[in-house]
Amino acid sequence: MDILNKKINFHIHTKYSFDSLLEPSFIVDYLFQNGFDAAIITDHNTIKGAVEAQEYATKKYKDKFTVIIGEEVKSDIGDIIGFPLEEEVEPGDWETVVMKMKQQGAFLCLPHPYKSHNLFLIHQEEFINQFDFIEIFNARINDKLNEHAFNLAEKYKKIKIVGNDAHVKSDLLNCSNYYDGSLETPVFTTNKTHLRNVRHSQIINYYKKRNIAETLKYSLLYFIGK
Repeated sequence: MDILNKKINFHIHTKYSFDSLLEPSFIVDYLFQNGFDAAIITDHNTIKGAVEAQEYATKKYKDKFTVIIGEEVKSDIGDIIGFPLEEEVEPGDWETVVMKMKQQGAFLCLPHPYKSHNLFLIHQEEFINQFDFIEIFNARINDKLNEHAFNLAEKYKKIKIVGNDAHVKSDLLNCSNYYDGSLETPVFTTNKTHLRNVRHSQIINYYKKRNIAETLKYSLLYFIGK
């Protein structure tokens, strides 16, 4: 997988995630039109969206745009991202998730390490040594947690990557990664996701779950801007 000298969009969710309605084909077209060379699509616990996007991109854009199949898998210590993948990895204990990703030759990334993870375990070398990348900036979380993630990558000398954690259209252009000939010297652009976009994805999540009360709650928060 060649990710050097490409403008890469990382950490994207499609309609196959529980909290997004984005069509894979739309993501490909939108990112291509906005100057990206590649996208790493990382749906929750499935590769369906990434596979669909890859097939669409290959057919329409040939080698002008690359979709890398990734997956954000729920484990007993929190989410783990692997890419590129050929087969879906099921949620489970972290050792099994890591093993199944590595069997496919995937890079492993620890996304938003200080959000929804076992904070004791992520500092254990047995665990952190399994990872190639650390998401040092996630557009949906606060600056302090992103700062901790950056320091974690520095301490353990991990490759840095920034993620949109995109769930809606206006999330897609928040971040970009460019590795100019080396994974050690990346160039990033980063912007924070608006709170309304977070609320939007929460509405989608509860709507898909048919939880009317929570859907109404987050709809109200969305419209009043809280």
